Amino acid sequence: MDLDFIYQKVQVLSPKAAKIALRMLDKDPHVPTEWVMALRPALAQRSNDAPSFAGTDWMTMAAIERPAIRKFTERFESREQRHARLWVTSLRKASLAAQGQSRFPDDVETA
Repeated sequence: MDLDFIYQKVQVLSPKAAKIALRMLDKDPHVPTEWVMALRPALAQRSNDAPSFAGTDWMTMAAIERPAIRKFTERFESREQRHARLWVTSLRKASLAAQGQSRFPDDVETA
């Protein structure tokens, strides 16, 4: 999964899902700055028509931050909240994978 794929998925998020994803993107220190700069405008534009956060939106954001409570919060998630959670999770996985691949082949340490 790469940044292009993640960017394309922004276009299919609902405004509410984009708003949740934008909040989580802004708080995530592990996503590369270049990715944040590329994704933030698309998420902001997509979330323009979103209503204010409700109580279950905050529960979804807490579940993204603390996967241990996800079993409890999944029962209350709407489809939009689930899409936002899955998008953020895939972004984090892609970010970790990209950081692992960022080394050049000749950077291998020799013993």
